[in-house]
Amino acid sequence: MTDGTPGAGLADVAWGDVISDKDGVLVVRGDVDDVPVVVKRYATARQRREIATYDLLGRLGVPTLPVFGAGEDWLILEDLVSAGYRPATTADLQDPAIGRLIAGWYDKLHAAGDTLVDAVIDYSELDLIDDAGLAGVEARWPELAPRVAWARAELPGWHELIAHLPRTLTHNDFAATNLAIAWHGGDALMYDHNLTGMGLRASDLRNVRLGLGGAAAAAFLDEYARLAEARGVVASPEAEALDDATSHLVALILASELDPTPAWASASLAWAGA
Repeated sequence: MTDGTPGAGLADVAWGDVISDKDGVLVVRGDVDDVPVVVKRYATARQRREIATYDLLGRLGVPTLPVFGAGEDWLILEDLVSAGYRPATTADLQDPAIGRLIAGWYDKLHAAGDTLVDAVIDYSELDLIDDAGLAGVEARWPELAPRVAWARAELPGWHELIAHLPRTLTHNDFAATNLAIAWHGGDALMYDHNLTGMGLRASDLRNVRLGLGGAAAAAFLDEYARLAEARGVVASPEAEALDDATSHLVALILASELDPTPAWASASLAWAGA
């Protein structure tokens, strides 16, 4: 027990190799009482959000990697293989059966989020869409000035719509590298919650759909719709239209803060006219 946090502390870790050290997050392998773990250290308050997010998801019953311990700027997670999962592969993104498993996890996430108020988690990608965010895009890519001018003209209407649309918990970062599949093949979960916040379920659905192959994407959407409708939740055309109009802008605002420009911003730069 360290730093007043129940569970394992940093002093309990037998340290292993560094997995990665980028964007202010150091990730290291280790063991706690012979159980394989991953330790994450966060350099800034923005990255440290993930600590509170894991705690929230655990309290809400959303499937996550087991948390062995946490402190002000660190988190100890059980290694996903030890926890009964395997890392997803690019082939999994083409598998309709995997698409349905992913739908089950996202429905659990959104159902839990539907019970919350925005103040419970202090992050939303929707809040990035403001004058400061657009100014950052224009400063980084001056050639996008016409698209930025269009967005500035749309801001008042978007903000009015955002204020009235219901938000839920959204993962916001679907990728094979953030996906784990249970060894028994019966469920899946997303990890790496540094971008998880309050947002539109339409944003998550679009994010996953674009990350899956055609048949897997169709299976994901069909299964998600079935599960959501069983809870009395139906798709919101207004939310889908807002997400369609703003998703590339959110990507550009996030990318404008990174150097070099990440590969995932390419499609958004093309959309904006770069």
